[in-house]
Amino acid sequence: MSIPTTREAFKQFCLRKLGAPVIEINVDDDQVEDRIDEALSYYSDYHFDATEKIYFKHKLTANNWPDKIYHVMVHTGGDGNTSHKYANGETLVFTGGGGSGGAGTITTDANGQIVSANLTDYGDNYAINPTVTVDTVNGQGGVLEAELGGFIELPDNIIGAVSIFDISGTIISQDMFSIQYQIALNDIWSLSSYSMIPYYTTLNHMELIRQLLTGSQPIRYQRHRDRLQIDMLWDRMNVGNYIVGECYQKIDPNAFPDVWNDWWLQQYCTALIKQQWGNHLKKFKEQRLPGGVVFSGQEIYDEAHEEIMKLEKEMINTYSIPNAIFIG
Repeated sequence: MSIPTTREAFKQFCLRKLGAPVIEINVDDDQVEDRIDEALSYYSDYHFDATEKIYFKHKLTANNWPDKIYHVMVHTGGDGNTSHKYANGETLVFTGGGGSGGAGTITTDANGQIVSANLTDYGDNYAINPTVTVDTVNGQGGVLEAELGGFIELPDNIIGAVSIFDISGTIISQDMFSIQYQIALNDIWSLSSYSMIPYYTTLNHMELIRQLLTGSQPIRYQRHRDRLQIDMLWDRMNVGNYIVGECYQKIDPNAFPDVWNDWWLQQYCTALIKQQWGNHLKKFKEQRLPGGVVFSGQEIYDEAHEEIMKLEKEMINTYSIPNAIFIG
C-alpha cells in the first residue's frame, strides 16, 4: 500500500477505499475537497496529535497600545459615481474618542473608491474609537472605522493561548537594589560548597507570595478573532519589547506530510466522502440496475453515518486529551 504524503495522494487513497476506479464514486471533486477540509477541521479540534505547544513571540509596535489607533477598516469604498471620486492620498480626519494626533491617508482604485487606509500617526490618549472621515473634494459614500489597540494579532493556525511569560521581572532582575539581586549577590558564592535547598526554597516562597498577591497576567483569547487581549498597564512596556505567549497551533499537513498517514483521519475522511456519495444517491430508492441488481443509496448513507458516529466516539474516548477536573 502506498503511503499518502500529499493532499492529492490522500484524496485518491480515500476514493480507492470506497472502490474507485472499479466503482464510480458519484461525488464532485470540489465536494471531496470540502470533506477533506471538514475532516482536518474535526481532527485539529480533538486529536492530541493534531496540535502542538509553541511559544509565540511578538515585538511590540506603537499601535499595540490601547490608547492608540491600531488600524482603520474600510467598510465601504464610496458610491462609485464618477463625480464623487476620492483622490489617492487624501487625508484622514479623526474626531472624538478623547485623544488626538491620529493621521493617515487613503489609497484608491482607478474608479476613485477607497481601497485601504494608511496610518501615518497612531495618535494617543484615545479612550474609545474615534470617528474617521476623509478630507476630500469630491468623494462621497466611503465608510471607515478606526479601532484602538490593546491586543496582539496571532496567526490563524493558533487555536489556543494559555498564558504569557511574566513581564514583571520578578524572579530575574538586573537591578542591584532588587531583593533577587541581593539574594544572589550574598548567597551565590557559597552554593558550590553548601546545599542549594534553602536558596531554591526561598525563591519558590517568593514566587508563591507573588502569585498570591498579584497572580498571573490576565489574558483573553478568542480563536475566531485571532487576537490576544492582554489586561495590563501598558505603561510598563516599551516599543520593541517582546511578548512571549504559550500557545497551541495546528500542525500543517503540507509542512508535516506524516499527518496524511494518520489512520483515524483516513477512516474519518473516507466515511465523510461515503456519506456525501450516499446523500446524492439515496433519492434513487431501490433503483434496479441491469441484471436485476437493486441499488440503494440510502443504505450507503446509513452505513457512512454509522461509521462517522463510531469514529467520533472513538476520537473522544481514545484520541482526545481528557477535560480538566475543576472543584468548586
